[in-house]
Parts: sequence; C-alpha cells; structure tokens
Amino acid sequence: MKNKFTLTAILLLTFAAVIAGNGGHKRKVLILGVDGCRADALKQEIDAGHAPNLGWLAANGFYTFDSWHEDITISGPSWSSIMCGVYHLKHGVTGNSYSGSNYNAYPYFTTHAKELDNTFKCIQYTEWAPMSNNVYNDSWDQKVIGTDGYSQGTGAAAVGLIADPNIDVLFTYFDHVDLTGHSSGFSPANPAYNQAIDTVDVQIGKIIQAMQARPTYNQEDWLVLVTTDHGGTGTGHGGVSYDERHIWWIGYSDRCVKQQASGPQNAGHTNPPDPGQLELYPVTNIDTAIGHLSPVQADIAVTALHHLIYDSGVRPENQPVWNLDGRSWLCEMGLCNDKNTTGIADVPSVGAEVSLFPNPADSKISIKGAERGVVEIYNTIGAVLLIERSDAHNFEINIESLPAGVYFAKIQTADKTYTTRKFVKE
Repeated sequence: MKNKFTLTAILLLTFAAVIAGNGGHKRKVLILGVDGCRADALKQEIDAGHAPNLGWLAANGFYTFDSWHEDITISGPSWSSIMCGVYHLKHGVTGNSYSGSNYNAYPYFTTHAKELDNTFKCIQYTEWAPMSNNVYNDSWDQKVIGTDGYSQGTGAAAVGLIADPNIDVLFTYFDHVDLTGHSSGFSPANPAYNQAIDTVDVQIGKIIQAMQARPTYNQEDWLVLVTTDHGGTGTGHGGVSYDERHIWWIGYSDRCVKQQASGPQNAGHTNPPDPGQLELYPVTNIDTAIGHLSPVQADIAVTALHHLIYDSGVRPENQPVWNLDGRSWLCEMGLCNDKNTTGIADVPSVGAEVSLFPNPADSKISIKGAERGVVEIYNTIGAVLLIERSDAHNFEINIESLPAGVYFAKIQTADKTYTTRKFVKE
C-alpha cells in the first residue's frame, strides 16, 4: 500500500497547478456534525418550526431524512466513516477508544485534499476530545477542543473560525443532542431531547450567517454538509435497530439543486432500500450498489473532497489507491460546473447560447448551437491541445486522447466572435 500510495500521490500532484496559484481557493466546505440525532426527531422539530435553520438548509438543498447507517452505530466508528469515506473494515475503528485505527492507509478526506494541494487550510472544532486526540493523519491545520455539550460555546467559536479569510474547510461538532439522549432518552417523544435539537439548530443558524457574512462570500463557492453519526433507542445506541440506523443527510449550496434525495419510508422501512446491516460484529454485509442509491455517511467525505478538488478533474471514488466506500453527490447537487473557481470563467459573447454537454465527459463532447467555425480545446494554462473545424451547428468532438482534468472549449463562429465553455474530462 505504501509504494502504491506514493506513486499515485506523485501522479495526482500533477493536477496541483490547476488548483493552486489562482488567487486562493474558492471552493470551500463547512461540515456540521450533530451527534446522536434521530431522523424522525429532527423532522418533527423542523415540521413544527422549532429547528428553522436545519429546515431551511434542507428545503433549499439536497437532503434525505431516510438515510441508512451502514456500520457500527457508535460515535468513534461513525465519525471515522463520515470523515474518511470508508467503513470500519478499512479505517479500523470499532469503538470509542479508537484502538485498531488504520488512518495511515485510510485517512481523513482533508489529507487526500492536501495530497493534491498542501495549501488548503483545514480547521476542526469538536466538543468530544477523542475525536481530536485519538485521530491522526487528518491534516487539520488547527484542532480545537471545546466543552462537551456546550452548544453556545461551540457556535461562538465556529463563528470566529469561519471568519478566517484563508479557511477552506471547517468541521464543527455538537454533542448536546447525544448527551441528552443518554441522560433522558433518544426519542421524539422526549421534550428534553427535542429541545437539545432546537438548541443546536440556533447555533447552526449563527454559523451559516457568519459564513454568508464573509466579505469574500460572493466570490466563494461554499458547500455545507450536515449529518449525524447515529440515532438511538432508550438511552443508548450501538445496535442494529431501525431507530439507531435511520439517519439523515443534508447538503446545501447557494447554487444547489433543491431535491429530496429519497422518498419517505414506507411501512416496511424499505424506501430507500436497506443496503445491509451489521449482522454479526465485526462482519458487515453491505450491498454497495444499493448503498449508492441515496446519500449515506461515507458520502460526506467523498462529496466534500470532490468539491474541494473539483478543478483538478480528479473524481475521488475513481482513484483505486484511495479505495473509498462512499460516492460523491456533487453532480446531483448541481455543483459539477463552474463558479469561476479556476480564475478562468466562461466568456460571454454573442455565442452565449452555445451549449456543451455532457459535463463531466468521458470520450466525447457535443456542442450545440454554434455557427460554422473553429473550436479550440485548451488546458488551464492556455496550451491548445485540439483544434476542430466544423461546418455544422451541432457536432461532436472526440476527447479520448485527453487525460483527466479541466479544459476549455473556445468556440469561434463564422462572424469571428467566440464563446468559451469549461468542461471536465473524467
């Protein structure tokens, strides 16, 4: 694994110039973790108007209240899966002591991001010390441990951290809901448990407001991901019951597709289908294909990583050496396009009605609506790689010879005007 990792890292570093040196990173990620928050309790509070901030993120984002926990419903393994994009058979964490961890082979997503560009600035604020003290190879530039269960303190600290003009990733972890569940019950019928959700919601609202108040926010491209590690039953968790495994997943961006990623559960709790459950610890029987039908925990890391390194053209789940279990939902969220993240925007012109698809592309791109003329394909440093001449309004260009990465199609029309379209070759 070590030799393969080193070779792949060298190959991936060839993409670093695409990301670095463009006046700072514009694609940024905010991950908010709410420990021990049952999906039915959260939905109840949102529907009642008691958790308006999480409700707003879901209503304006890409979300599901019907995700499945696919692994061990304990915090250590769960947050490792969320941040590494793999399950315990790879990251090695099976309990809250973090013994057996294998972060050198399967690190946090922030480490993968820094393999491509080591100038990313990544900060973690957590109320639960083991998540900081027992984790290594996570590439956080700053790891801050707050007071366990003190949501107001966590919110205030995160508001200050997200104001850092150079920050690229902020992970903020709240433990109040889980602590309340352990003390008085994980149940939507428990007023104290519901109030804990509402308390954290207030702080999440403050963090979102601080993010949007950044002086450079309009020039940035923020992705917000919010999830929980597990549900609970009675005053505990760690089993395979529906109440422990039924969780939620929210993704938000200002330019996000608004979509409920899966429908409501039916009476048999089979919508979306159950990808498998922990049948005999520590053996896990998971159907990965079913697991990829709707957002799950391991998808948080992969989606966050994809957003950060999008301009490199590297698709995280397609990298064999990373061997990730999760998948990216970035394209389904509508974020596999440009918000001027490379410093080279689409150039508007009289040819602005021209469209290029599919994007990302594999072997061919189609151009529709062009006048007869010349199309040049060039890379992010301006080198022309292909020149195609067209006598038709709609035509295809073979791009199989191009390596994976970010490219631009400069489309010259018959009247000598042009328009530029950005695309990704996978």
